[in-house]
Amino acid sequence: MRVRHIFRFLVVTAFLMSGLRLFSAMAAPEGSLSVDGAKSLSEFTTEELLSRNMPAGLAFLPVAISNVSMPGNRAGIWALDALDAVRYGLRVDLVHDQRYDDTLCTLVALSCLQEHFERYKEWDMAIAAYLHSPAVLNATLRSGDSTLLLHTLTLSDLNQMEKSGYSLSSEALSTIWFDRPISLEAITLVTGISNRDFSKTNPIFRSDPLVPLAGYGLKFPTEVAEKIEVDSLYAVTERLVEVRKAEVLKKQKQAEEERKQTSIIYTVKYGDTLSGIARKHRVRVSDLKKWNKLKSDFIRERQKLIIYK
Repeated sequence: MRVRHIFRFLVVTAFLMSGLRLFSAMAAPEGSLSVDGAKSLSEFTTEELLSRNMPAGLAFLPVAISNVSMPGNRAGIWALDALDAVRYGLRVDLVHDQRYDDTLCTLVALSCLQEHFERYKEWDMAIAAYLHSPAVLNATLRSGDSTLLLHTLTLSDLNQMEKSGYSLSSEALSTIWFDRPISLEAITLVTGISNRDFSKTNPIFRSDPLVPLAGYGLKFPTEVAEKIEVDSLYAVTERLVEVRKAEVLKKQKQAEEERKQTSIIYTVKYGDTLSGIARKHRVRVSDLKKWNKLKSDFIRERQKLIIYK
């Protein structure tokens, strides 16, 4: 018990020193945090906990887990597991990740915690199951090893953070809505914001170009958003696409010219086979057929074949 008490003191002290700063850095912008355009994430979370009859201290779990290493494929301020997110209907794929929608992530995280509480009947056990997975917790309970429970967060840890007077605020950003793909390069050119900084405030979008998703816009600092017109982002994206197409065509033409300069014309002799010609000139039969638009391996005497070196 003395070891556990010392560990609790060290962990909570670390949380109190750095929790607020890290939570503010991880929190998503006002637009995606708000439910009705007015509520902050902290207000929404507090009301949701109250409506579910859950302990108010759980609102500080995102701050706490920002200071510890989480196992598995987790993301968002609640370090939500991908399987849990999908199980509760969130979209997690290569294009979008709704675990970075703080409102939806909060709803799913609280539902998971409720689910664990109904199973284990204790909030400390529910928190341990959320942090380490039920499978790990069950294995620990079966083995009788108390190490995991000694080195995990408890509800009293979170309540102590609540009593310390944290203010769970987030940076005020504005939303620009879009319904067509927009390239990250266009955003950098129009706004001057780097891809890295943009991704920090728009983590739900995971592809380039950015693909529209109903209910989600692009978040920018308010002073930047006021100067942006979405049509300018479309226009720059379209110009960049045309430039890229022109570059690809140019490279293809250059490659074709280079190939022509290094090609020979071979006249088929009696007894030649396509495979034999390929071996002699160290090329593939499939390439010979492609270069000469042959549908089969049949060739005839005196036929002309182009071969690229």
